[in-house]
Amino acid sequence: MFRSTLEQWFVLQCVIEHGGFTAAAKFLHKSQSSISYTITKLQEQLGITLVIVQGKSVALTPIGKSLLEDVRPFLDEFKSIEFRAKALATGTEASIRIAVDSIYPKHSLFQALTCFKKQFPETQVELQEVIRLTPQNTNDSANISIAFPFNTNLLGTKLLDIELLAVAHPNHPLHHLDKNNLTTSDLNLFTQVYIENIQSVHQCPLPSHRVWRVNTVHTAIAAVESQLCFGWLPTHEISHLLNTELLKTLPLSIGQIRKIPLNLIYNDFSQAGPATRELGNILIELHKSKQISDSNQ
Repeated sequence: MFRSTLEQWFVLQCVIEHGGFTAAAKFLHKSQSSISYTITKLQEQLGITLVIVQGKSVALTPIGKSLLEDVRPFLDEFKSIEFRAKALATGTEASIRIAVDSIYPKHSLFQALTCFKKQFPETQVELQEVIRLTPQNTNDSANISIAFPFNTNLLGTKLLDIELLAVAHPNHPLHHLDKNNLTTSDLNLFTQVYIENIQSVHQCPLPSHRVWRVNTVHTAIAAVESQLCFGWLPTHEISHLLNTELLKTLPLSIGQIRKIPLNLIYNDFSQAGPATRELGNILIELHKSKQISDSNQ
């Protein structure tokens, strides 16, 4: 059996943090004698002196300071467990899963999650980044998804359109064809980087020898920066490269910009708990406010 309890260590922590037995007793809604007895009992059980009492002031001994620092993480964890139990008792989900298309802006995602964690600090969020949800690779375990609306039977709300811009390195041959308007025939002469599944519903299959297939946005960007290929890349991911002229927009006669709609999709809205629904609301309101802000600029 343990010689001490978490409650005894918690009382000791309160005494030190509040500056004495009287203040700790007031904070814990206990009598001063009860607080004093708890500390005395703890010292007796351990056989060491933890505090030095001088008048109304209480200070830790070197041993007491060292041991209390060791115990603090356990007290914090126990407090977290009790808060979590209280939250779960109200019907809040212990964890929720969210699947997010890799082209969704990361700053928006983490802005929403930061807001969510302030409201539901005890709910664990399991995040999975995907290339593109389709009927063939649907993540049925996800409570909500931010994805292309492939399934009209699932309840969802449009969040935004992701803009893809046709670009290549300034030194790529496509920028030196001495043509103001490039055509599909011009593009077919060169290798295109292709993010698997991202653009599959928006373009015709390309000859395999003219395609580099990758599975992340950042790899696609690096491939275009290498000067060995061109591609349609998310504008929000390459804006800094365009501004510094490390990438350059291709002068296409048509099709220079493509847009992919991303929706907030509930796997089963009727079974969604309060945390899942609130995260969905946060994401929807976030993009509503962005749309209003953009329209006012």
